[in-house]
Amino acid sequence: MPASSHNRSYWNSTASSASFPSLAGDLDVDIAIIGGGIVGITTARLLKDRGLTVAVIEARRVGRQVTGKSTAKITSQHKIIYQTLEQKFGEDRARLYGEAQETALRQISTLAATHGIDCDIETKPAYTYTLDESYVSQLETEVAIAQRLGLPASLTRETDLPFDVRAAMRFDHQAQFHPTKYVAGLAGTIPGDGCHVFENSRALDWEPTRVVTEKGTIKARHVVMATHLPLGQVGGYYAQAYPYAEPVIAARVSRAQEGMYISAEQPSHSIRTHVRENGEIYAIVAGSGFKPGHTDEERRYFADIEDWLKANFEAGPVEYRWVNEDYTPMDSAPFIGWSSSKRDGYLVATGFKAWGITNGTAAAMILADLATGQENRWLELFDASRVKPLAGAGEFLKENAGVAAHLVTGYLSRKPKSFDELAPGEAAIMKIDGETVAAFRDEQGQVHAVSAVCSHMGCIVGWNETDRTWDCPCHGSRFELSGEVIHGPATKPLGAHITG
Repeated sequence: MPASSHNRSYWNSTASSASFPSLAGDLDVDIAIIGGGIVGITTARLLKDRGLTVAVIEARRVGRQVTGKSTAKITSQHKIIYQTLEQKFGEDRARLYGEAQETALRQISTLAATHGIDCDIETKPAYTYTLDESYVSQLETEVAIAQRLGLPASLTRETDLPFDVRAAMRFDHQAQFHPTKYVAGLAGTIPGDGCHVFENSRALDWEPTRVVTEKGTIKARHVVMATHLPLGQVGGYYAQAYPYAEPVIAARVSRAQEGMYISAEQPSHSIRTHVRENGEIYAIVAGSGFKPGHTDEERRYFADIEDWLKANFEAGPVEYRWVNEDYTPMDSAPFIGWSSSKRDGYLVATGFKAWGITNGTAAAMILADLATGQENRWLELFDASRVKPLAGAGEFLKENAGVAAHLVTGYLSRKPKSFDELAPGEAAIMKIDGETVAAFRDEQGQVHAVSAVCSHMGCIVGWNETDRTWDCPCHGSRFELSGEVIHGPATKPLGAHITG
């Protein structure tokens, strides 16, 4: 794929640039938070509301990583999730999941209203629809369970999609918003009264009561890791939550959708619209997940959603395209809470399975309770220190077998075999003087080469053609062409390679 300024998030491109300083010097606060996405910023705001001092450190820019690359649906409808949760955890805990999502939805609206955050919140129904008769019974079952759990679910065939559906599950009183505007706006309310937000301040070392960056150290009673996946090997979540990437595009369309939509079947097609201040309407479309760094799957699923958008909607050319990442927990429920059953470790949140807006907000509410010594009943389901091998044993074995394969061979073809064979715009993993090298030649002819061995646990990285990054298929770390870490669990760059 040729280089393009369009390989960027629609949300990040349409939000003004809030700016926060880097950490310089040492600091003492009640709670230190690593990560400036929806989990970290919401946790900080809730703790400040309780009278605690907090310091958030973000390795790059607040709200512009995973949160700023989402589809930004605020909903308790997470495709066909409740029958899975009921089967694995029982009805009472499935009800807790729905209650947490609905409460998080209201919490977002409350925070935005309380602090006057202009983030384009709109109330919309959320739909999971199907064109495949074999999925109708699953939707019927899901609606029946959701209604029993007290959720605003109904079954319908009426949608405002430009094609007929076999069935659709509708949740009323849901919402959508602009995620980067929301998180950046909320972050702007935190500094002051002993509270801080720092950008471009990567955690390089950590303990349960201390975080070290390049230019300063924060001491605290507790450390929250709101980092997508906990850093390094904290809690062993890299073996219990598996990364996947998701293609997302945005293009102008002729009208706004009445609802937010996602298909029950594969390949997945998710669509919502957003109206700009100038009245232009954009469709945000996401597709099927694939393993990070698997370029052929990336190409296939981007092509699929572009074809689907063009075939079904009056859409202009794709103006924005990007790849987002999330983690699927082995037993279907996110991991939120203490990283250790002794409650002497870190406070963590991970494994949102592409539904990070409400799950992330619910996580912040749980973490704020735990950080202040309060109990939270949602932990009965989400407890991050839980051990539930039977609920996810099959997925555990399959995914970790894949990790072992990537440790040995990686994924990209090892052709070309030398830098001279790389065409402009081409990337490859190759052996150079016995070293496994990740190399890319840009359109100006310059070769960018780094070690292909992920600095987290030694897997071979793969090429993200859309974002032009090196992504780890094992545990989801992402790296710039230069080898710099975009996000972890890795905290160290890919090793340098001299191109000669």
